[in-house]
Amino acid sequence: MAADLLPYAVLVGLLLLGVSIYLLASCSREAELKQALRKCEIALEEAERSRQSVARLHAGEVRRLKTARHASQDAKFRDAKSTFARLFHPDLAKGDAREHAIRTEVFKQFWEELERIERRT
Repeated sequence: MAADLLPYAVLVGLLLLGVSIYLLASCSREAELKQALRKCEIALEEAERSRQSVARLHAGEVRRLKTARHASQDAKFRDAKSTFARLFHPDLAKGDAREHAIRTEVFKQFWEELERIERRT
């Protein structure tokens, strides 16, 4: 009777062995997938930190360039205004009183406009 059950016992043993191997393999695969997922999450976090760092760097560079551009434009405007005053100031003009009065009025009009432009920038 025991000899008759032996093939079934071997079959059940092999079946249990196969199930345990399958479970071990699936647990191992699950562990591998979890590890791969964690590596991807870490890489994504590092990429996000890098992106934020680059964004801050670019924002700072944009601010620096805007400031430099405005400073450059302001310096150019001051130079142009100074040159205008040096070349066209009525006190430096030669001529009679009538010409001096005309130059004074024209200079005042231009100077007011230059002052307005300077306040706007």
